[in-house]
Amino acid sequence: MSDRIIFNLKRCWLMDNGKLVDLYEEIKSGRKTIEYRDAIPFWSSRLLNVKDKILLTMMLRYSSANLTAYLKHHRAWFVVGYPKGNLPRLEANITKLVLNDAKQFEVSFTNVKEVTEFDFMYGKPTQQVLKEIGDKE
Repeated sequence: MSDRIIFNLKRCWLMDNGKLVDLYEEIKSGRKTIEYRDAIPFWSSRLLNVKDKILLTMMLRYSSANLTAYLKHHRAWFVVGYPKGNLPRLEANITKLVLNDAKQFEVSFTNVKEVTEFDFMYGKPTQQVLKEIGDKE
């Protein structure tokens, strides 16, 4: 089992005011700290560590439920699209998971770092990148 969840992003998002927003840059800069996903079985199975389907159904029935205790992963990767190469990614710590009134998961995250090198064989950042991240802290 992976120790992180991957959120695929669209490069640009059209806001209600007609402006285009680069989601990757918004997360990288720290202006966007919550990711929203619909509370559908696809995301429930990836975000929640709940095996009992009856319990899961009951949890999803109530709005404004804090589901942080049931998180399956505490790390997140944000990737633009579905990359097949060595593209940059953002890595973050998931701090909170809430089911809001609109029946969406609100995934709060902090400590966003950009990782530009990736060791695909082991699914981890290369030692050089880990050293650079450690030097910045």
